[in-house]
This record gives sequence, structure tokens and C-alpha cells, in this order.
Amino acid sequence: MTVKVVCTDEDYYFRLGISVILEETLLSSVDIDFSSGFDSESLKDADFIILSVSRWRLFMCQPAYRYRKKGSVLLVFVDRTESIISAQLPVCYQALTVIDRTESVLKVREKMIKAWAVARAEASKIYRPTDCIRCSYARMSLVQLRVMSYLKNGNTVRETAASLGLSVKTIYAHKYNVMKKYDLKGDREFHALLNNISLLELYMGVINEREL
Repeated sequence: MTVKVVCTDEDYYFRLGISVILEETLLSSVDIDFSSGFDSESLKDADFIILSVSRWRLFMCQPAYRYRKKGSVLLVFVDRTESIISAQLPVCYQALTVIDRTESVLKVREKMIKAWAVARAEASKIYRPTDCIRCSYARMSLVQLRVMSYLKNGNTVRETAASLGLSVKTIYAHKYNVMKKYDLKGDREFHALLNNISLLELYMGVINEREL
């Protein structure tokens, strides 16, 4: 039996650990085949999609996930899991299983077993284009986008306020609202968001396939 895996983490030891856990989870001798790509084509064939990503990505639309095949398992490794509610995430992520990077191997295996069983039971459920109509994902207002563009270009809050003719308090309010929207904790996560995404993607709330 060959199990096709798409994984964002290129670390050899991470993938080795995932391979061992998958073999134990499936209770059989399997060949683990890691895909070399991460796009709509590779997702069509994947049995397991394993993401090791920043939390803010979970709050944005990622169109490629529409092409997941029936019965596939979506696992997401993040730093903090306590406040993630799957029903509040974009449709792309509705069926995800969240795993904290600090969890034990035993706990990870238990979650994988449960996710695999659920995926097998719900294999008849597929993505429908109309699902996007009810999808809720993070978008910015034009004012927030203008503020973020200045901050993204290295301006301070005070410099941004002067350039936009707004008060420093207002700029901080916009920054706070953006951080709340993407569940960001502290300036480090805030700047990681700004550094890893384009202004257009921020405004649209959609991450292109090249960003996966």
C-alpha cells in the first residue's frame, strides 16, 4: 500500500518522524511517498496533507485546497492551538486536525488515527463551488491596507500616522484590529505576517499557490 503525502516541512527528521507515525497509525506495512510539489495537482492525489505553518495562514483563503481528493486528511502543526475553532476558519480548513508542535508522539498518533477514521467515514463529502459563498476569511479594509503598507515598508507607527494624517492612537488601533483578525500575538508574529505576504493578498484575504 502506498500512501501519498504532501508536506510543507522539508526537514528530513520531521518527515522521518511523520513516516514512522503514519505506519503505526495505519497498522500496516506502507510505502510513504512524499510529493515534491505543493499545488492543486499534488493535492488531488494526496492521502495526507501535512502543514507546518504560521497560525495566520489558517485565517486566509487558500484556493488550492478545493482540489483535495475525497477522504484525504489535513493535519496542521502550529505553535498555539488553544483558540483555533475550525468552524470559524475558511472552508479550505473546515476539516483540519490541529496539532501543537509541543505535543507528544503518542498524542500526535492518536489525533492521526482519529482523523484517518473520520476521513474514511466522510469520504463521500466533496468540495462544492457553492461552499465559497458561505466562507468566512480574514480581509482588510482599505484604511487598514494603507496602514499596513506603510508599516510593511519599514515606517514606524509615528511616521505612518504623520504620512496618513492620522493620530498615533488611530494607527495603533488599526494595527491591533489586524492582529486580532489573524490571531497574532506580539510584534514578532505581526511582522512575520507583513514580511511573508503581499499587499494584494492581504487585501483579498487569499494566499496564492506559490505561497503554500
